[in-house]
Amino acid sequence: MHVSRGLDASVDVRRPPTSRYTGPIIDAHCHCGRPRATQRMIRAGDLYGIRKRVVICGIDEIPRLRREYGDRVAFNVWSEHKLVGRDQPFTGTNLRIVERAVRAGAVAIKFWYKPEFNERSGMWFDDPRLDRVFQAISEAGLGVLVHIADPDVWWKHRYNDPSRFESKQLTYRQLTNTLERFPSLRVLMAHMGGWPENLPFLAGLLDRYSNLCLDTSGTKWIARELSRKPAESRDFFVRYSDRLLFGSDLVAFKHATFEHHCSRYWVHRFLYERRDAARSPIEDEDAGGPVFLAGLNLPTAVLDRLYHRNAIRFFGLVPGSL
Repeated sequence: MHVSRGLDASVDVRRPPTSRYTGPIIDAHCHCGRPRATQRMIRAGDLYGIRKRVVICGIDEIPRLRREYGDRVAFNVWSEHKLVGRDQPFTGTNLRIVERAVRAGAVAIKFWYKPEFNERSGMWFDDPRLDRVFQAISEAGLGVLVHIADPDVWWKHRYNDPSRFESKQLTYRQLTNTLERFPSLRVLMAHMGGWPENLPFLAGLLDRYSNLCLDTSGTKWIARELSRKPAESRDFFVRYSDRLLFGSDLVAFKHATFEHHCSRYWVHRFLYERRDAARSPIEDEDAGGPVFLAGLNLPTAVLDRLYHRNAIRFFGLVPGSL
């Protein structure tokens, strides 16, 4: 058996784990790449029951992806960040991206406002230069996907200089300020909102902001943290079953093998559908040792919402295209 670097050879990730759910699955968060690499990612998804993918891409990539994959993909378009510091070009370019995204039939705009970008650019998700952009997105009926925060452990070794990086708690004010100013803007937070380590905090956000949803992307991180507290995690998924979207965060890198892509789907499906435990087939450098998955055994109705109904509602997808 061919095993990718970083995978446990004891698990054949090309064989999906026995699972209960048989309905359609939408991957609400993945990244396209070069054609051959994207094909590998798509094939892995096919093996694991993925019927549609919301792919993060550049606006100019949409025609090719639509020709190659048709209704199997929907489009989440990157916003422009390279022009930060040039106010008019920055705002104007992003407004044009929104206009083009609407014409191209995209469903969302992607923003990347994690700490390293904040520190490098001096810009946050609540910057006034984005106000017109958010207003245009809201009026167009598009969604927003945003990456705000990273694992707790990164604040110990990557973001541990307080002269450069603010605390994890404080960084969320860039999100809440925007949600307050734009209550009709549909916002999806990547990676379980950036804080799967703190589910009570996420619950507070979801209770306060009805226009906010979370996706489950970031496989190693999400599986590690949810498995550490399976009863609390299961209760959270059941309580907020209409606010959570399945996502893998797979990236179609040139070097990413078929097995690499399969491993991420294997972990997600085991985590949500099984009731037993298993060692994760993915090496996790942030864990300090092996990660053991604790199956959450989510009810079928919760799986149905997580895997596809919530994505249909959030992105405005056509159910018949699955």
